[in-house]
Amino acid sequence: MRRLPFLIALSLALCLLPACGDDDKAPSDAGKGGSGTTAPPSTGSTAAGISDDLQAKIDGAVAKARTYLLGQQEAKGGFGDTTMKVPGNVAFTAMSVSALVGTVDAKTAASDEAITKGLAFLAGFQQENGSIVDDPKVTNYATAAAISAFAAARRSEFSKVQAKAAAYLEGSQIAGDEKDASFGGFPYKVHLGQSADASNALIATNALDENGLPADSVVRKRVATYVSKVLNNSEANTGETEIVVDGEKRVVVSGVDMGGFYRPGESKAGMMKRSDGKWELRSYGSMTYAALKLMMFAGIPAKDPRVQGVVGWISKNWTVGRNPGFENAEKPEEAGQQGVFYFLYTAARALAAYEKASGETLVVADADGRKHNWRAEIAAEILSRQNEDGSWNNPVDRWMEGSKTLATGFALQTLAWLTGRMK
Repeated sequence: MRRLPFLIALSLALCLLPACGDDDKAPSDAGKGGSGTTAPPSTGSTAAGISDDLQAKIDGAVAKARTYLLGQQEAKGGFGDTTMKVPGNVAFTAMSVSALVGTVDAKTAASDEAITKGLAFLAGFQQENGSIVDDPKVTNYATAAAISAFAAARRSEFSKVQAKAAAYLEGSQIAGDEKDASFGGFPYKVHLGQSADASNALIATNALDENGLPADSVVRKRVATYVSKVLNNSEANTGETEIVVDGEKRVVVSGVDMGGFYRPGESKAGMMKRSDGKWELRSYGSMTYAALKLMMFAGIPAKDPRVQGVVGWISKNWTVGRNPGFENAEKPEEAGQQGVFYFLYTAARALAAYEKASGETLVVADADGRKHNWRAEIAAEILSRQNEDGSWNNPVDRWMEGSKTLATGFALQTLAWLTGRMK
């Protein structure tokens, strides 16, 4: 079994998630990736905020990207990255299969050869305990990504593999003492002394949602408890966490801006000292969107003050060109340009889930009162970044987004969620 250290980098990509580029591109900026390849059938999603013109540009971009991605598939079905000399592996394959499902209609996906081979590759890595992994350091991430691929493809021949993996993932949730800061979350892998974070929770709950986890599952109830612990909401998050930074003991408490952070005691955007000597974690965009998605998974009503607080933070800090919250970093421009494709992927899924829960179309009004069509703006941002060969990649190569395979997988899935091809 192959052990791939770079999967650790992939897992970290799901933690920081800064975006890059100029703020608030208008929908008219879309389509710089061009077309020129036969496009898949339109999803007809004008009612979802995507104009016919923008949809046509998306279809062309998706067709080019599909052709590129198929060129990365190995004979055994796995996806790697030829430019980075990364061999086929579970994480890249899971992301690529999910992306390919989002490029075709359901009938085509049911018989697509590339999808079939990719799923078979993933199934070959299933362990006795149900996990699907080739690097045990990130067992839950890899397993969750694989479950999402199986769920998206809806192939009956892999149903037993999918069910066994989902049972493993459900069982990996941290239970026991509700006072534990990690109660209700998910770890990188199951072990003694395990800890949870919002990023692990996000990818795990995405997979379980897609697998059809019942609405009354105890897993969802535990997540409802966990998510309050990663919010700067002093009414909902009353706990204190003691940490040591460079030999200094710090007491970390919740702030009041209603945004999200990585886990109790840690924010990838840093922290600030209060006048009373305690410390507050800085909120940042990617984990704020993750928190919103977690609350939707947990069944917390859209009108709940925690949910409305997070939506308010998103509106106040609205942008699709960078990850808000990193303005105080040592190199803010660089910090705001990392993990752009995962950032947009998370935002699209979280906002779509919120709309579904609220039953209303969300129109984001920013701090200046300007209204934003979030679907169109996210789509335009993604299209503006497409390479001539149909791929995407991030020139700020951190957390593996320099990989065209990984970044293209994120971009295609995001476009599929925006246009309704994936739900």
